[in-house]
Amino acid sequence: MRVFIRDYLIPWLLVIIFWVAIWVFVPGKEKNLSLPNVLSVFVLLPIFLLIALYFVGRTLENYGYSRRDVRRLPEMIERTHGRLYLSREIFDTIANALIFWGLFSSAVLLTGNPLWGVVNAVAMFALIFSFFVLLVSMIIWVVVFPHSLYRIFTGKEPHRGLLDFVVEYNLVLTVLLIAVRLIALHVGDVSAPHYIMELIAFGRNDRVVNALFELSALNFLFGLVGFYGPRRIGNATALILALIVSCQLWVAWGLLFG
Repeated sequence: MRVFIRDYLIPWLLVIIFWVAIWVFVPGKEKNLSLPNVLSVFVLLPIFLLIALYFVGRTLENYGYSRRDVRRLPEMIERTHGRLYLSREIFDTIANALIFWGLFSSAVLLTGNPLWGVVNAVAMFALIFSFFVLLVSMIIWVVVFPHSLYRIFTGKEPHRGLLDFVVEYNLVLTVLLIAVRLIALHVGDVSAPHYIMELIAFGRNDRVVNALFELSALNFLFGLVGFYGPRRIGNATALILALIVSCQLWVAWGLLFG
């Protein structure tokens, strides 16, 4: 248990203390440290931890363990620490959940009403993740495209795991983007907290949203060509992937600097 407490539990607690210190000691008139808001923040903590444990269970299954082994998490970490990457993945999953909890809770505290605060925080995350379509494109440029070219020219198919990542994450982010767009277009003029108004303004921005939809389509096309191209057209797949990346760069340039 010494390794679990020293290298895992204490750092997780320090993340929570870090967020609490920011809320308490960093000056800001916009903070609303009322009792209902503070209670809502700490009610959110176990929810985020339960979500983290769900993903920890999936990670355990990937390593051949049972999802029920989550109940023996300290023992699992002690057993695999320094020998398998599993323990590091568990640490990162819970740490990331605590970081997202802090960001989400900060958005709640910026709003006087706890219910509006939660909605405001959801809007903040929806706004952030809507732009992750561009992040998927960047991952394609930096990682997936060069790696795929190398494998194609050495007689292998592109890495299916990387292509799965591109297609699956792009699909989820596109669904989110569609939802944001529909909400923004069908909500009338309202008076709402900051991030809700920002989300509505973003969803009504035709230039930005259309560019993200174009990138999403190109991301999906890249994955589709990467999956089926090598078997059907061989090395010519590399040329098509290069054309898709060129189109992505053109769209991204217009999005960022247009």
